[in-house]
Amino acid sequence: MTPEFGFCFRPEHRHDECRGALNLWIGHYDTIRFVPMSYDIRQDEWDSATGTLVIPGDSSGRRRKLTECAKSMARNLRLVSNIVRDLESSRKRYSADDVANAFTRAVAGSHMLGVYTSILSEELTFCNQSRIAAAYHTAVRRFIAFNDGYDIDMGSITPAIMRRFQKSLTDMNVSLSTASFYMRALRALYHKAIAEGIIPARPDSPFDEVYTQVVSRSGKEKEEAVPV
Repeated sequence: MTPEFGFCFRPEHRHDECRGALNLWIGHYDTIRFVPMSYDIRQDEWDSATGTLVIPGDSSGRRRKLTECAKSMARNLRLVSNIVRDLESSRKRYSADDVANAFTRAVAGSHMLGVYTSILSEELTFCNQSRIAAAYHTAVRRFIAFNDGYDIDMGSITPAIMRRFQKSLTDMNVSLSTASFYMRALRALYHKAIAEGIIPARPDSPFDEVYTQVVSRSGKEKEEAVPV
């Protein structure tokens, strides 16, 4: 018997607005295990019939957040599928708890920059976006080298840290365009982690005081779209 799994909505009534979170559910041998997730959504943004998010068609910030949540959900479902495949290949009897515990171990530490980048890169490679994955890895490797080789909790990244990182690049004579590339890639990762509910948003963005511009062929600065 192969396990079944998916997401379900758990409502939490707050301030006259029905919001809630999603649980990952795993069913196997008449047992269902629920794993709480950090996706914060409204009840009208969830389609219980299909078990999917309802993403608005406008260009609002909510659309972006829900789109990132949907990508994260798909990534986690692939992770569960891989766990089930590995357990099946062992030819040993296993339970819903075994699948849930393996999933929890696999995503532990996803708030760490290096770990999150590796997880996200698997999704990007799966979606034939290996060049973007490589760009993220390049920026993260440079940042971790600046951090004495240690991974860092994305929630602890501050404007002061990013200013010091930028200064370190300047001291090593890294070009302004290359430094901007690193900052934009790191900013994209940081915003994705916030949108997915992995880390909380800060009132002061770590990237507000660092250089994120590019120089166009005309010689004028402009804001370039961040990698996605």
